[in-house]
Parts: sequence; C-alpha cells; structure tokens
Amino acid sequence: MNATDFATTLRALAFVVAGSLFWLQYFDLKDSLRPEPRRRLLQAFGLGMLAVGIAWAGYAAVAAAGFPSSPPPGAGDTILYCLLVVGPIEEGAKFIVARAVCFRWREFDERIDGLVYAAAVALGFAAVENMLFLRALPWQTGLVRALVSPLTHSLFAAVWGFGTSRALFAAKSRASRFLWQALPLAAAMVLHGAYDIAVLLDGAAPAAAAVVTMLWAFVIWNARRVVKRVHVAG
Repeated sequence: MNATDFATTLRALAFVVAGSLFWLQYFDLKDSLRPEPRRRLLQAFGLGMLAVGIAWAGYAAVAAAGFPSSPPPGAGDTILYCLLVVGPIEEGAKFIVARAVCFRWREFDERIDGLVYAAAVALGFAAVENMLFLRALPWQTGLVRALVSPLTHSLFAAVWGFGTSRALFAAKSRASRFLWQALPLAAAMVLHGAYDIAVLLDGAAPAAAAVVTMLWAFVIWNARRVVKRVHVAG
C-alpha cells in the first residue's frame, strides 16, 4: 500500500469511527433511565459487523439463483431489486444477529433496549459497509455518507427493534408475539428498499429525505413514549 492509499484508508477509518461513535452515543442516550453496559453496546456493534457476512451470503445466493448482484439499469428493475433483494437481505441479516444474541442477553430487560441494541447492531453493519465505499469517494462525499449511512441503517433497524421488544415484553399470546416481530421486520425491509430506490432513481432524493425524517420522528416519539411509561410505572 502506497502513501496515498494509506492516507485514504486512514481518512475513511476516521470517518467511520467518528460517525459510529456519534450515533452510538445518540441512541444510548435514549435509554437514560437504565443505560446499557458499554461492553454490551460494543458487542452488539461487533455483531452488526459480522452481520455483513450474512448479508454477503444472501447476495451471493441471489446471484447464484440468476438475479443481478447489484441494482440493474431501468427504474422498474431497480425498484424490484431494492424491495425484494436489498431491503430483505440487509434488514434480515441485522435482525438475525440481534434476535439470536442481543435480545437474549440478561441486560435486555426493558422495551427501550430493543431500540438501543438494534441501533448498535445497525451501526456495526454500516461501519463495515462504509469502509467498503469510503475509500472510493471524495472526502466531502465520504464525510456526508459517514454521518448519514449509520443513521439510516439505525432507523430501519429501530422499526423491528421496537416491534421485537414489544413482542418479548408485552405480547400476551404466541400469535401476537410472532406478529409483533414479523410485521415490523417486514416494514423495515420495505422502508429500507424504498429509501434505496429514492437514492438510486434520478430526481427522487426528496423522497429519501422524507423517509429518513419520518422514521426519525417515529423513533423519537416512540422512545419518549416507552421511557415515559417505564418512568410512570416506576
């Protein structure tokens, strides 16, 4: 690796670390009553990084089945690819590691934790994704991506994070427990796909901003509602 490549890689790493730490702290502050142990947040972050491997396997399976390995040209094909491939694979990968590991920890003991751990997993996923992209981008574009990409991944994950925590802490029947996990996960997949469609299609950037703004408002409102309920109950 020459000096230029090293400097580019170091800059990308700095952007990734700064963006990840900023948003990890942001989502951790949503759990102000009983903050999660730092080691658990870092472990969840690491699991999110490993989830990229699951997503890679999903993309490889799709390619082996004869589907494109990247968004195809043409608006219609791009829409189908984002909704049927990108959203399901990436949200599914993040959900698998969170549900199999993080949501089984002893520290996962209140509904707001669904947001915190889902966000931490998503941030780890976004960190690896950014490292793969940032070296090829101008520093100005890379800085924006380093701040925006972790947020968007976290907001999509927050949908199934809230749903799963409700399923585990409030659902009264096996059917409702299943639905509170499956339906938010499906919604997150669709929202993720819709966001990518808006990013990829010409002239659709305002729609991408609208998706992020809507989800951010949902996360803030729901986090305050859940924390307030715990505070009143306590």
